Amino acid sequence: MRMILKSLHMENFKGIKGLDVNFSNKTSIKGQNAVGKTTIFDAFTWLLFNKNSAGEEKFNVRPLDKNNKRIDNVEIKVVGVIEVDGKEVELSKVQKQNWVKKRGTDTVTLQGNVNSFEIDGYPKSEAEFKAYISGLAQSEEMFKMLTNPQYFSSLKWKEQRDILMKLVAEISDVELAKTDAKYAPLIAELEKAPSTDDIRAKFSKALSEWKKKQAEIPVRIDEAEKSKIDVDVAEQELLKADLERKIEALEDLIAKSDVRIDEMRSDEMHCQFEMSAIAQTMNNDLSIKKREIENHKYDHERKLEDIRSSIRKAQDSIESGKKSISEQTLKKADLAKRYKEEKEKKFDDSKWVFDESTTVCSLCGQRLPEDKIESLRADFSQRKADAIEAFNEEHAKTLAMIVDDGNSCAEMIKNLTENNKELENTINTLKLHEAEEIDIIKGLDEQISKIPACADYMQNAEYAKLKAKQDKLLADIAELESKGADKAVEDARADKEKLKSQLDEVNKIIAQAANNVMIDDRIETLRDEQKEIGQKVADQEQMLYLLEEFIRFKLNKVSESINSHFKTVSFKLFEMQLNGGMKDCCECTVNGVPYSTLNSGHRIVAGLDIIRSLSELYGVSVPIFVDNCESVSNGNLPDMDSQMICLYVSDDKELKVEVE
Repeated sequence: MRMILKSLHMENFKGIKGLDVNFSNKTSIKGQNAVGKTTIFDAFTWLLFNKNSAGEEKFNVRPLDKNNKRIDNVEIKVVGVIEVDGKEVELSKVQKQNWVKKRGTDTVTLQGNVNSFEIDGYPKSEAEFKAYISGLAQSEEMFKMLTNPQYFSSLKWKEQRDILMKLVAEISDVELAKTDAKYAPLIAELEKAPSTDDIRAKFSKALSEWKKKQAEIPVRIDEAEKSKIDVDVAEQELLKADLERKIEALEDLIAKSDVRIDEMRSDEMHCQFEMSAIAQTMNNDLSIKKREIENHKYDHERKLEDIRSSIRKAQDSIESGKKSISEQTLKKADLAKRYKEEKEKKFDDSKWVFDESTTVCSLCGQRLPEDKIESLRADFSQRKADAIEAFNEEHAKTLAMIVDDGNSCAEMIKNLTENNKELENTINTLKLHEAEEIDIIKGLDEQISKIPACADYMQNAEYAKLKAKQDKLLADIAELESKGADKAVEDARADKEKLKSQLDEVNKIIAQAANNVMIDDRIETLRDEQKEIGQKVADQEQMLYLLEEFIRFKLNKVSESINSHFKTVSFKLFEMQLNGGMKDCCECTVNGVPYSTLNSGHRIVAGLDIIRSLSELYGVSVPIFVDNCESVSNGNLPDMDSQMICLYVSDDKELKVEVE
């Protein structure tokens, strides 16, 4: 896509009251500072993107008076004619102030601005206008890069780098590695991994893990060496045999001396077993007796609860009956009142008086014939008689119904009263049974309380006999032990425990000595493992080194490919770190001089070189506004395929437009 700005019309835009500018493929605009050169660029970007040339959306487009106060109630208008791939299009944008009168006042206030748009004279909504511009410029960001030589260098280095990388022809890491045989060991990893960073992370993690294991081996070997003991095993075996012989001799002495007392203690224990059996039997008998009485008591408690439940039900029925009696009594009284009222009702004759006007003709006003009048009077009398008869029949029927209802109430009251009397009698009988059950339960509680918690074992003759035998045996054992006859046995027991303690210590030493052989085997295994891990570490380090070599190879190829697109500038895309690794960067240089240290003229030339390459990349050519062109030496401004609009600071007090 190739865009050319043909003309620009401005009205009341910033400091320009009215101006028309026609552009050629190369246009020079000259003038002193603040006469409106940059304003022309701002008008173009405001028309397209509602921003100034610096990319600021919030900037003042409204003109100011000599006191720097805004001038209200004037339209701001910019009309641009552009040529897109040989076809001219007129774009128009007008901004008006939105003045609103507050309700109930004569005061108007400014409520912002309203923009209107046209394309080729056809009104468009803001959304439609933006959609059209977006279709032309592809993106606002790309337009800025291609129309302003300073813009690309103002981006963050990562953004610059991302854009430049799009200039490189796609070639996979695998294909690049196959160009040099030394990178063959990496091909398998490059085919699987998403990126070299992933491979580096994998190798680094493996190297770290192997180094960690490598560092652990010497510590484990040292610990194993320290666990070994220095001891004469033969000497310890002789000492063990001597201790075992001494312990055996002491055990023979103790066994012979303990026979008599052990027999007596065995007899005493037998007595204790038999006494316990008797005691258990006696206590079981008590428990059975107590349980029988408690079961009997439970039966009477259940019976008592049934009686009390029946009493409560009868009492509830009585209360319900009393409530019903009360309701029926009230109903009966109401029926008596209704009967009296109904009895006093009479036929209302006042509603049945013959209308004499019916004897006169409604048309002629003359009195009807007597026979006709007589017929009317007879008909009226009959209707009145029928009404009286109907009243009397209904009256009698109502009285009969009231009497029937009253009799029903009286019968129900009688039945309810009799039923309540029967229930009272039932309650009295139940309360007698209740008292009987309470007396029985109290008696059973007294029986339970008299049963002892534990049986009196001495009441059993066999138990008493065994107890006497046990007491005799315990006394004899105590007498033997108190005489000191077994002092030698006690000393022998003490000596035996000392010797056993010594024997345990000797066995421990012998076991530890036997463990030395296993420790030596373990140390040998650890040393073999140490060699294997050392080789793993070396392998990982070699792969990492080869990977870094490949990355440098790849990056050099990328840098060469990118820089081949530029004539004036070159880019440093990578920098070597102290550890030998590569770090991403993006620094523009001109003949080795960093962009940041270039003068204004060289920066413009560099920016135009960048625009040339990006235009080729995107396949888009748009007008280039070159500000401060006076800083570029004559003849040093490069020729561009895109339209160029050069802004010069000169001594001209008014804008001067020159076309080539």
